[in-house]
Amino acid sequence: MLIRVPRSRRLLATLGLVSVTLAVTAIWLVLHNPTIDATSRGDYVCLAPYDTVLNDADNVPGGEPPPDADEISARCRDLGAARFAQGAGVGGGAVVLAALTALLARRSRT
Repeated sequence: MLIRVPRSRRLLATLGLVSVTLAVTAIWLVLHNPTIDATSRGDYVCLAPYDTVLNDADNVPGGEPPPDADEISARCRDLGAARFAQGAGVGGGAVVLAALTALLARRSRT
């Protein structure tokens, strides 16, 4: 038994918009510099998650290293890895949804 999915323009537009929203969210998750609090320097802005994961950035604060430099680096690396994984997952979802939307749009034309 074949289940028919309604292929209205409104549905396709909604799926396309959700796909674009997911893609923008994924880009934001991978590029946005996260902030950690409660450090010797107050709130510390870490390097971007892509830089932490792909370039193996150490996230040690510049200048004279603070006494908790290792803790800051470890927290930033953990947070960067988590954000990068979230961004990759959301990005994968955006790609799958975009492909599904394109397939449904193509099938609705025939």
